[in-house]
Amino acid sequence: MKKILTIVCLLMLGMGSGFAQVHENETAAGVNLVYGSRIESMGIGARFQYGVLDQLRAEVGFNYFFEHNHISCWDVNINAHYLVGLSNNQLYIYPLAGINYTMVDYKGDLNEKGEENHVGLNLGAGLEYELNEHWGVNLEYRHTIVRKVDQGVIGLGLNYKF
Repeated sequence: MKKILTIVCLLMLGMGSGFAQVHENETAAGVNLVYGSRIESMGIGARFQYGVLDQLRAEVGFNYFFEHNHISCWDVNINAHYLVGLSNNQLYIYPLAGINYTMVDYKGDLNEKGEENHVGLNLGAGLEYELNEHWGVNLEYRHTIVRKVDQGVIGLGLNYKF
């Protein structure tokens, strides 16, 4: 038990000294490839990030999921990220939370034709690696809690910091 407590304390000390170098008013824009688990479709997206406070950034994103099984979908997300630097301050981990607006277009037979619009919540986490002072890559998972289209979304992206 003492070993586990010691390891946990050391990990927390390491994380405490490695907070992200995201600064207030810092901006970034990015593109990403996404996969939606519920609609089983790949998609593309774009996002804009703004450093609200040190270690805290806001993100607005749009994703379009390609048609699969006569269903297409797009969503708009407003999320908050809290970045924690790991080891060399080039790798960051972040939890995320936010809101989501989803539009689903059913193109099947007469019983399934039409559009549905939903508002929901996002919960998830991500990893970001800074390639240099302007470019970074990220891997992110968010679970979107929306009536009828509750789904996991995994994304791989590229960011450019201004």
